[in-house]
Amino acid sequence: MLTDRKQLVAACLQKDPEAMKQIYEEFAPAMLGVCMRYTHSRDEAQDLLHDGFIKAFESIGKLRDPEALEAWLRQIMVSVSVDFLKREKGLVYRDMESMIDHVNEPYDDALDLDGEEMRIAQIVKVLQSLPAHYRVVFNMREVEEMKFEDIAIILQLPETTVRSYVARARKMLRDKIIKKGI
Repeated sequence: MLTDRKQLVAACLQKDPEAMKQIYEEFAPAMLGVCMRYTHSRDEAQDLLHDGFIKAFESIGKLRDPEALEAWLRQIMVSVSVDFLKREKGLVYRDMESMIDHVNEPYDDALDLDGEEMRIAQIVKVLQSLPAHYRVVFNMREVEEMKFEDIAIILQLPETTVRSYVARARKMLRDKIIKKGI
């Protein structure tokens, strides 16, 4: 078992199955959680997890800083999940600026839940109930802590549209949480 990240990544570059297994076992639970936030099904999330690890091991030579392995894997899982939703679920984003009924909604950074604590399983369930296009931007911004401009690049949308989608997702989430009394 390798404990040094540089050695572990170097071993993966050499296609060492034990090093790959070690990375998978260490990070799979957290990465499955990432994939679960983008899908409704555990089976789909597990498929995405495996696809993400295949992609990671194929491109591990692109990892610049072995110490950033977890963040790099997380970004791959987000990318694989978003690509899946676009391809298989027909996820389509519209440029809200070009829509006639567009209302310029300011981004509210506070998700005020009246100080109530929620269990993670409840949050995930409510989050999964959001329409896919809102769930994706919310996850990217609030959970993965991506910058608006990075999300805009990935989704090929204007940054203002991403901000609007996040604002609407937050409002929908807040309304659902209050309605369920969580």
